[in-house]
Formats: sequence, structure tokens, C-alpha cells
Amino acid sequence: MEKMKEAVEKAIDRNAAEVIGLVKDIEQHPELGFQEHRTSKIVADYLCGCSYEVEDGLALTGLKTSLKSGKNKYTVAFIGELDGIICKDSPKASPADGATHTCGHNLQLGILMLIAKAMKEAGIAGQLDGNISFMAIPAEEYIQLEYRRQLRKENKIKYLSGKQEFIRLGLFDDIDAAIMLHAQPNSEEASIHIYGTGNGFELKDVHCKGKTAHAAAAPHEGINALHALIQGINNINALRDTFRDEDHSRIHYIITKGGDNVNSVPSDTALQGYVRSASIRSIKELSSKFDKAFLSAGENFNAKMSVSTSAGYMPLICNHSLNEIFVSNVRNFLPEDKIYNKGHFMASTDLGDLSHIIPVIQPMMGGIKGGLHSPDFEVVDYNAAITLPAKIAANTIIDLLTNDTLSTILESYKPELSKEEYLQLMDKDINNE
Repeated sequence: MEKMKEAVEKAIDRNAAEVIGLVKDIEQHPELGFQEHRTSKIVADYLCGCSYEVEDGLALTGLKTSLKSGKNKYTVAFIGELDGIICKDSPKASPADGATHTCGHNLQLGILMLIAKAMKEAGIAGQLDGNISFMAIPAEEYIQLEYRRQLRKENKIKYLSGKQEFIRLGLFDDIDAAIMLHAQPNSEEASIHIYGTGNGFELKDVHCKGKTAHAAAAPHEGINALHALIQGINNINALRDTFRDEDHSRIHYIITKGGDNVNSVPSDTALQGYVRSASIRSIKELSSKFDKAFLSAGENFNAKMSVSTSAGYMPLICNHSLNEIFVSNVRNFLPEDKIYNKGHFMASTDLGDLSHIIPVIQPMMGGIKGGLHSPDFEVVDYNAAITLPAKIAANTIIDLLTNDTLSTILESYKPELSKEEYLQLMDKDINNE
């Protein structure tokens, strides 16, 4: 096993410079969810150049390939994400739509390409007790929802994120466990950050209809839909000290419409927000409080307030045994004080949906200056952000596919949901929108 790891590590070193060049190119041409055609082609072309047979156009822009062909006892997936995030303040933002890779997803693609190339070059496929699948998946960032809903109307997608679509399309049906890495914000040093859980969320769309009137001459004749909306926000703020610390709850929003003109009482306003928390139970509890806060505000103003709820992402559950094996490989590259056990991840990812069906992990790597989704996000050490985590992840996969390691993990693993149960929940949420 150690010889396999050594061969893969050497192959990663040989190919790192070329892949980092591709990662930088992807950063200069960011694309948003379900629109990542150029990015997907770069990854597909590279994998084809490594003698992989690539299935592309999955969930519009995603792709999948495997180290081996045919049926295998077990398959571990390594996942990368194709899309960027809107950050118009970033100096690297696309002039067209504000897209950036201040999310660091291009780094994931670099790790994926390096591992895939190294596994081929090292020639170890026959020594593994199972297969490796490489997946580049679109649309992790939960944005541009009207665009995605239009894709749904056109029957191009059904769910609003890439991994949700991959689950629906059966692309994880042959996968037994999955690994994905992510950039750790504000961590310039070479380091690894381990998480056990993460928040999930629901999306809230609030619409308030009042009555217009002259804002100066006759405000008493109107019904101010903006005041009603703001009262709903104040109701939420009054509830915040009831949030339990262990639930890691967050409510945040933007007003998407504040009225039509300053000289008229606002009669048509809207808000969009996230209700985040650490469990499905606490998300539902918080969701109910959110609805009551805004609906009661509408009643107070005699305005017509409506709240609709859409499925966001499920909370993230990282598999403890997979994390332990990953950390055991980190120790071969980093001292103990560069390995951070971070506990709970406050943000959300559609990997959370997958984590309810199969065991997954999402360690995070250093080499990053600045915060995620922020204009100061910058990769300062590509070795720490790509090359080193590629070696660690590759060695972890080798461990899982030798000595019956993955078999032992799966014997004690019980999924939170079956695929069928998951799809039923998703379809129920769509019907309630």
C-alpha cells in the first residue's frame, strides 16, 4: 500500500504545475450554476487526455468518469464543483454577471484532475479493491433562483442544485462513499480543517401587497407594504435571543423590492431569505417562526402578506470514520498543530443532501487569504490549496479501497434517508412551493 501511495504522490508532483495553470485559467473565466460550459469542457478535455472515458452534459454541465470499467465491489467518489459565486466587489469579478471563484471551487477541480491523472500514471487500478469515480458537479451555490426555476419550467432540471440533480438522475447509485474538499477562509498556512456537521437551510420568498397613495399628501389613505415588511424583520430580530446555541441557527435576507417610487406609499414589496440551522427539526421550527413573524406583520398593517418555502439544502453530516482515515493521512504531511478540528460548519452545501444517503466528508484546506464570497479572497499558496490536499485525499482513497477498510465502515453505517425517501421529501417541497 505504501508503494501505491508513493507512486501516486510522485505523479501528483509531476503534474501539479500544469493543473495549477488550468485552475488559474478557470479562475479568470468563472461561470455560474448550470452555465459552466467552458469550465466543464476544460475538466472533461483534461480527463480525456488522461485516457478516461467521460460522460458529460449531466444535469446540463456536469460530468462523471471512473478509474475502472465494469462492475466493482465498492466505488468511492471524489467530487469537485464547477460553479462560481457572484461577488461584484471582487477585482476578478466577471464584468458580465459578477461571477467569481471567491468560493474556491476551481481549487476542488484542480485536486480532482490531479488525483485522476496520478491514479492513471501510477497504474494502481488493479491493486485496489474497488473503483474511483470522479465527478464535476454544477450549481452548488444556491443563487439565480429565477433562472433555475425557468430551467425547471423548461424541464431541463427538476431540483435547483447540482448534487440534488445528480441524486435524482441516479448518478450516485453506484457510489458507496464520497470525498470533497473545500477552501478554508482566512487560513494562509498549509493546514487541514476537519468538520463534523454543517447547517442546512430553507429558502423563504415573502411578498407583501398594500395600497398605494401619495406619500406626502395622503399617506393615511395607503397601506405601506414596506413598513409591513420591515415589521416582519423586526419580529424576527425580537426572536433571535430564543435561538438555541446548539442549533447554530441563522436567519438572513435581502429586500428584493422596496416599492416603485419614493413619492408613493409602497404597495408592492418582496423579501428573500434563508432559514438556517443544524438539523431538519430545528430548520422546521425556525421556518414556522419565520412565517408567523411576517404573516402577523401583514395583519397588523392590513396588508396581504404571503410566505412561500422552497427546499434548500439539508444539514451536513460528515462520517466520523472517514474523517479519522483522512486525518491519519494528513499526519504524514503536516504537524498536529496544523490539523484543526473545527466541529460545526455554519454555512451550507448541497453535499448535505448527499450526506443523508451515503457517508461523506468535506475537509477544508489552507493556503487562502481572506473570506469566502468576499473581495479579499485570494489563493496565496497553491501547494497548500491543491497539491498537498490532492496527496492526502488520494492516499485516503487508497486506504479505503484496500484491506476491506471501506467494507468495515459500511457495515456500521446507517443512512439518514434512502434515496427514495429523499426524493419524496424533495418532491413534497416542490409541490408546496
